[in-house]
Amino acid sequence: MKAKSGFTLVELMIVIAIIGMLSVGTLMVAKSWNDKYAVESDIKKLHSILMRARNDAANTNIQTLATLAANQVQTWQDVNNNGVANIGVDPTPGPIHFSNFVLNSNIGGGLPTTIIFDRRGLTSNIQTINITGYSTQASPGADCIVIAVSRINMGVMRGGACVQQ
Repeated sequence: MKAKSGFTLVELMIVIAIIGMLSVGTLMVAKSWNDKYAVESDIKKLHSILMRARNDAANTNIQTLATLAANQVQTWQDVNNNGVANIGVDPTPGPIHFSNFVLNSNIGGGLPTTIIFDRRGLTSNIQTINITGYSTQASPGADCIVIAVSRINMGVMRGGACVQQ
């Protein structure tokens, strides 16, 4: 009798099970990588918007407001210099949305809040803003921003404080 070559059903099922386990493991790692880069992207976007508002205030000599809500940021030029967004004045740019994550602030009352950059680009709205709502395996390189009088720095939340980079 001649031996038949091929795979048995048991061998085929074992290979399929191994491929399935590897696929699930790869998807879990890919999700944490995706969260990591999405958080870093959002915090860099927020940093960029706040820096632009600060620069716009200093360059145009017009007070600029940055309004932060739980999932969006919007900047305005305060042409009336009254500390509120002016009706009829278009925001620059329109609202930037953070749909996947939630912004938090350490100041009393939390969000929404308005950060006012005076005509020199300085602020008295000193606070820490961080992003939450991402997976615990993500460990992003930056997930918070510290706003000081003359600086806006990114950092990582460690023990309830934003460790600046």
